[in-house]
Amino acid sequence: MSASFAIIIVKSEHAAALRKRLGPDSNVAVFPDAESLQAVEAIIRRPPKVLALDATFATTSRGATLVARLKTEKLNGVELRVLIDDEAKVPLILSQTSTAPETALMQTSRPLDRAGTRRAVRYAMNRRAVLVNGEHSHLVDLSVTGAQVILPMRVRPTQNVRLILSDETTGTKCQGVVAWSVAVPTGASVRYRAGVEFNNPDTARLEAFCAQFGGAVDRTFGAR
Repeated sequence: MSASFAIIIVKSEHAAALRKRLGPDSNVAVFPDAESLQAVEAIIRRPPKVLALDATFATTSRGATLVARLKTEKLNGVELRVLIDDEAKVPLILSQTSTAPETALMQTSRPLDRAGTRRAVRYAMNRRAVLVNGEHSHLVDLSVTGAQVILPMRVRPTQNVRLILSDETTGTKCQGVVAWSVAVPTGASVRYRAGVEFNNPDTARLEAFCAQFGGAVDRTFGAR
């Protein structure tokens, strides 16, 4: 039997839905986080090209232990990635129903090392209005280093964007670059969810904005 293209470790409540979304012929194997030890055995026995971890699991001691174990096994050919969640903590790959499993996985995850270097926590923004390149969009979450937004137009990774955050009296302007972008079907239309990394942000103003308008703090990976 050949190795899987990828192995995904997700929350137990998402495992069945993810297997259904991937289909019986997929070259992507799914393990619930409760079976992480079995996942490690499968990875060591037949290393996949990609290992994608649930964003919350990646921040736990079990997740850190799993990654450390794989590094001691010197599985240098396995690319470690973190799944990107929506604001309901559901992996975005579940919404990518018309895309091939392997492609959908790569589009809705990001390298673990990059996710792990984020310097700031995120604040939920309850889809607060924001302008992105002049287009009316919605702010999913925000930190002093970046934001997750939902837009009416397509943007691509590495594309430069301009954000204006409205605080009802003035606007906080931010320059950034798109880190990732995913199409999200919404009824008969398609919108785009994207992660933006800020360039030289005004951290004091962003901290004040988060304190005034932010909701629950999110310390998991995923947005940027």
